[in-house]
Amino acid sequence: MNKPNLIFLYISLLAGLQFPDFDLHIFAFLGHRSILTHGIIVPYFLYRFLNNRKISNDVLDFVYIGFLLGIALHLCADLFPKAWIGFALIMFPPWIPMGAPFSIIWMLSNLIIALWIAFKKLRIKEDNKKVRAYIFYSVIIIGVIYMVIDSNFVSKIILLLISFPLIWIYGNRGLKFVKKEQKPPKIKKNKKKFFGGFWTYLIGSLIVFPAILIVIIYLISLFS
Repeated sequence: MNKPNLIFLYISLLAGLQFPDFDLHIFAFLGHRSILTHGIIVPYFLYRFLNNRKISNDVLDFVYIGFLLGIALHLCADLFPKAWIGFALIMFPPWIPMGAPFSIIWMLSNLIIALWIAFKKLRIKEDNKKVRAYIFYSVIIIGVIYMVIDSNFVSKIILLLISFPLIWIYGNRGLKFVKKEQKPPKIKKNKKKFFGGFWTYLIGSLIVFPAILIVIIYLISLFS
């Protein structure tokens, strides 16, 4: 990775950290913790739009990666409000609170998806494992600093140190699975598997993994 791309990644990461709170000022008409700012909807469709316009290059990809990582860090912090009332809830425009269960599920699922997309695209764009590791650990350090200056930071840091490495490791194993599938499969007679391979990977991504994080958040909240 060249230095300009790395700089763009970190600048966009800082922008992603601040983007969800734009609904306090620039997008105040949406209501704080708007569903549009506290998630990947805006960056995802903006990235797709620019790609469809054939504005696809390394700078755009690394800006997208950094922005998603910043949003993920922000959502990780927002999952531990003082109470699940008022501005702690996800708002549907205009100013319609969606309730605590939906707010938790929405922010947690968007955190997972943002990390998944960012880490997956980083693997594609950067072949050097040492550089990827450097980016990952630097994001963790930035996240810890971001959490420390906020209230209830212990619970937030615990979630950060569990969720980010877990998704990172799980994503790397998923990449290995894809590589193995490219080899000619061994012929097995009269043996059909539903679990294992693709289906285990899919179920783990969409059901098991979010469920584990929800339990973690609940357990942390008991001691916060």
